[in-house]
Amino acid sequence: MDSKIVNREIKRAIWPVLKNAGFSRFTSRVAWRHNKDSIDVFEFQSFNKYNADVLGVTTFSFGVNLGKFLLYVPPRWAPKVKDGIQLPTEPECIFRGALLPDVYAAPSSRIIWSIDQDGKNLLWCMRDVLNQLPKALDWFTRLDDRAEVLRVLLEEDEDMHQLWGFGRNPCPMRSYHAGYVALALGDRTTATSMLQDAVDSKSFVSLFSSVDGAINRAV
Repeated sequence: MDSKIVNREIKRAIWPVLKNAGFSRFTSRVAWRHNKDSIDVFEFQSFNKYNADVLGVTTFSFGVNLGKFLLYVPPRWAPKVKDGIQLPTEPECIFRGALLPDVYAAPSSRIIWSIDQDGKNLLWCMRDVLNQLPKALDWFTRLDDRAEVLRVLLEEDEDMHQLWGFGRNPCPMRSYHAGYVALALGDRTTATSMLQDAVDSKSFVSLFSSVDGAINRAV
């Protein structure tokens, strides 16, 4: 049993369903869907031997991570581009999430599908992921709504199993993101307030030093 067998099963069982849902770019472990306002990232997380030993799992066990990259928020760092197409990694996304195993979760973590040494439970784990794909697609769809995105940034706390990556409330990164989302919605008052907080934090001096400078990055 090795990771190549896991990759083969991902390609066989999972990628066709995501392709039917509009995902068009694939590696052995990552799929991307390019929308008008965003890029959806679906990633099977792998573990090197050190991390696998710490977690008490095999190196071919995996997690499933989700990412939402918003195209109307200027990124702090540009993602990888291949053939003219942006391919952000899941950690580069503003919003991050995960699917949670219903079967064979690792004893040390409820977010890892723990594959046994002989791979006897691999097909069961793949079936579990397959059954949860509607949850993943709903997760992405929720964040297609700009108004919902702004509400999350202004009101919600991070949930480290469902929705995170946008920072505690308040924090400079949340102000940065909320400012640009509000600007995209035409809410100039909220945009100015949030971007002023970002300016005052001094966390973005390499990008802008005033609200006008921040707004110009979005033009």
